Amino acid sequence: MYLATKELAELPKLLTRTAGNSAFYAGINRVDGISDIGESAGYSAQPGYRLIRVDHRPHEGSANDFEIALVDDAKASVAFYAKVTLLSVPEVSSRYIARHRVWRSASTHHSLALSEISRTVLFGYILPHYDLLLGEGAITGDGKFYWHRQMSRALQLGFHVYVYDQTTQALRSIPTDCELSSLQDQIWSSTRREPLQGFISTGPLNQLEY
Repeated sequence: MYLATKELAELPKLLTRTAGNSAFYAGINRVDGISDIGESAGYSAQPGYRLIRVDHRPHEGSANDFEIALVDDAKASVAFYAKVTLLSVPEVSSRYIARHRVWRSASTHHSLALSEISRTVLFGYILPHYDLLLGEGAITGDGKFYWHRQMSRALQLGFHVYVYDQTTQALRSIPTDCELSSLQDQIWSSTRREPLQGFISTGPLNQLEY
């Protein structure tokens, strides 16, 4: 079993600049493959915001890639952006496995709209359709904190949680938040350099080795 992933290109730095963000907003709204996923994801939209999925944008990856964005139409800007790539690993799961990279605005203007946005996108939209490969580098900034928070949240919501070891190419079940915290303590106190890889699924894996 092999779940190691090549590093995805860095999310566009232009999202952090006002002019660049506006251009990005205009670009994703020009394509045909846009669907509003707010209702299906359980997102309580703030006035002027839309949670959208963008498929098949030219020059933005393969047919197995799609984008999710929280857009502020009043300000013509992007408040949250995720690039999702689907993997097929039948020996692990019968469903597609989604890995993602995330950017979110630091502007306080979007604070209310961004409340619980990661929970909404990951657990309200992605997991009902796909299993989730969660890497430490999934978010720009504090990757370890994001990784631990989402893994802990998955346990709280009753999903199946595993940690992937790239060296042995195997998965270890993490059944409780206590065990996850113990693992996190080991990670923070060690000199390990391998990036963290977690696996979240709606049911048990087809095969588990460790």
